[in-house]
Amino acid sequence: MLLKKAVLFFICLLYVFQTNNRCFGQELEVKQIIWTAEWSPDGAYFAYAGNIDSIKIYKSSDYSFFRSLAVKNTVTRIKWHPTKNILVYTTQLSEDKSSIYNLETGEKTELTGISVDGARGIDWNADGSKFAIADNDGQIIIYNEKGEFLNTIKTDYSKSYTSIDWHPTKNILLATGNNIKLFNTNGQLLKSIQHRPEDVLLLSATWHPSGNFFACGDYGDGSIKTYLQFWDENGALMQSIDISKGEYRNLVWNKKGSMLASVSDKLRIWNNRGKLLFEGNSSSYLWGLSWNEKEEKIITSSINGEVLIWNANGEILKKIE
Repeated sequence: MLLKKAVLFFICLLYVFQTNNRCFGQELEVKQIIWTAEWSPDGAYFAYAGNIDSIKIYKSSDYSFFRSLAVKNTVTRIKWHPTKNILVYTTQLSEDKSSIYNLETGEKTELTGISVDGARGIDWNADGSKFAIADNDGQIIIYNEKGEFLNTIKTDYSKSYTSIDWHPTKNILLATGNNIKLFNTNGQLLKSIQHRPEDVLLLSATWHPSGNFFACGDYGDGSIKTYLQFWDENGALMQSIDISKGEYRNLVWNKKGSMLASVSDKLRIWNNRGKLLFEGNSSSYLWGLSWNEKEEKIITSSINGEVLIWNANGEILKKIE
């Protein structure tokens, strides 16, 4: 257990390195990293968190501060309910447990069954009746809307999961770590995919809203290129793209599925066939990512503590102070 915590700690302290002009991102000053940023489903709020000992919630109407929820050390991910002002968050290297929080009532419920080493992956099913968390022990835990434990999918994966995404119409879960795995919610492994010959960590994956295919992004490793890949529903590779100079921390489709936003060394916006439409330059590596409900704005967060609002053309509209 102590060894695993030490490994996670040193991952968080990984210095930016460059090999053959390819850069990969976690700077030594980890206390400033904003891991995650999310818009609420109605667009009225947005929240962000990371290594800043709290979750910050703002009003979207005028970008004014609304509320702060204290959480020690690292919040790795925030995920809003599909229709309600309820959010789930995961923690890592923290005394505080992953929890579900109701913005309307102020009620917070700690989640049980998660690795003591924390978790990084969260996603809700389409109707918001359940959500899944993928943790740092290679477990997938499913809860109901109230945060009550339902079941654990014990997988053969002994490493940390980095992301999870619930199929938009089926009870199929897409999880990533050192490979790609597809499970049904009964725990049956449907597919295991080694996404490239090298042993390279995947950090993000997301189903297209149609459910017909999914995209995933990996970390790269020194001189090894960083891939954004598109796979069909059955796990056949459709396309690989290698233009990023940094790891793909997050991928998010807009609701219509016409555009995919990705964050790495830049904000990039793609169409649903993998054609690059827009790029937004950033002074630091981007981590958190979310579209607003009208699909005309994007929020990002970064390793140097910046939270930025962009338009759908990759132009910066506002820096959140």
